[in-house]
Amino acid sequence: MNTLEQQQLEDKILAKRQQIDFQRTNLEESIAFSPENRENPEVMEETKNFDDPAQNVVQSGEVRSLKAAERELEELLRQLEALREK
Repeated sequence: MNTLEQQQLEDKILAKRQQIDFQRTNLEESIAFSPENRENPEVMEETKNFDDPAQNVVQSGEVRSLKAAERELEELLRQLEALREK
């Protein structure tokens, strides 16, 4: 049973890592390709948004979702470590 539990945890960890990687890539692309980052800084009205931090570009819900997935991954890794120590 221990081996089955370990395999299930490893599968969950792999899936969670893929989810995190996908979300992180999605956020990075949102930041890189957002209209705020493509504005012409020479136009005075648009200059105010040119140097905005990335947090202003991406939705805070997306960032929270990524952080939650990272915490879930950490918990799964702790569970796997505890299972291996038995």
